[in-house]
Amino acid sequence: MRRLALLLPAAILAALASLAPVAQAVPACAAAGSHHAALVVEHGDGSVVSRCVAFSTAAISGEELLNRSGVAWSSQTFGGFGAAVCALDGEPAHYVDCPGKDRYWAVFAARGGASWQLANVGISTLTLHDGDALGVRYVPASGSAAAPVSAAGVCAAAAAPTPRRSVAASAAASLAASSAAEPPAADMTPTTAPAGAIAAVAASGAPVVGGEATLSADLPSQAPIPAPPGGLDPGLLLAASVGGGLAGLAILKLVAGRRTGQ
Repeated sequence: MRRLALLLPAAILAALASLAPVAQAVPACAAAGSHHAALVVEHGDGSVVSRCVAFSTAAISGEELLNRSGVAWSSQTFGGFGAAVCALDGEPAHYVDCPGKDRYWAVFAARGGASWQLANVGISTLTLHDGDALGVRYVPASGSAAAPVSAAGVCAAAAAPTPRRSVAASAAASLAASSAAEPPAADMTPTTAPAGAIAAVAASGAPVVGGEATLSADLPSQAPIPAPPGGLDPGLLLAASVGGGLAGLAILKLVAGRRTGQ
């Protein structure tokens, strides 16, 4: 009965869910009213750290994107150029000069999925929009700075369409799952034993209240009374004994009547 009571509301909610309107699937970023820009950090040993950063404004600076990414970094400002990246994600562990004399962090930008372009301004002056990417690579101080690995796919999960279910459908699914996991409850309705069986029940450990023994469904069942040898039923034996006694009394009465008549 308890399981039936749980399944009945689930069936009702499922029926309501089929009638409720379902919103069209839209990209997650649009549904949240936010924009996304990718961050790609390539270390000197070739290891790569990437992040997808969300923002709600029309544009975001490279400095703010780094701050929101959770990657530790430090910088130094150079007038109108803006801030240069001195250390990023623990590299270098210590520095005296920024940018470093042997190696430094080169900054790149990719607009709308295009290829990397070396930035001509500092990280604080660089501006990014929805779909852009910021790339930072630790490169030697001599020669041309090589671009980091591609940012393709870094924010793919944020832009993928996400199906939306109605509230009624979600509630029906949740209730159905909980009722399926609920183990069936045992029927624990108490019954009352006759007064003559109280002693036997008390001997088995069942509680006795007010002259009546309360029996629960989880008590072990009593073994059936075995039949006497020869397959004779005790009731039939008792009936035969009573019938024989009555016949004997009738014969004695008949004999006594004959003697009186003589």
